[in-house]
Amino acid sequence: MPDKTFEVITYIEEVAFNYTLPDEDEERTIEHELTVIWEDTLEAFIEKFGTDKPYKLHTFKREKEQRYLIERIENETEDLIDEVQEEIANKMKFGFDFSGQLHNDD
Repeated sequence: MPDKTFEVITYIEEVAFNYTLPDEDEERTIEHELTVIWEDTLEAFIEKFGTDKPYKLHTFKREKEQRYLIERIENETEDLIDEVQEEIANKMKFGFDFSGQLHNDD
């Protein structure tokens, strides 16, 4: 009987986060690359994206390893979303790109 393998298919997607600053009508965008987990079969992936879309097929002998990879990718996604939300919040607060400290060192 062959050993069962656990698979995860991932690919990179350019994701756009859109926002509009107060007192502006023009929508702005922050773009980031994001690792996405494909939850269907490889055949379905190729059917949707064709053969030119790069992907990675991760195979594991244990379900625990598979779950760890999925959890890690989900955590990275949450961290990126938090980062972008903070970046947008700073732009909303200051109306421009702000990076630095908010206090004087005097």
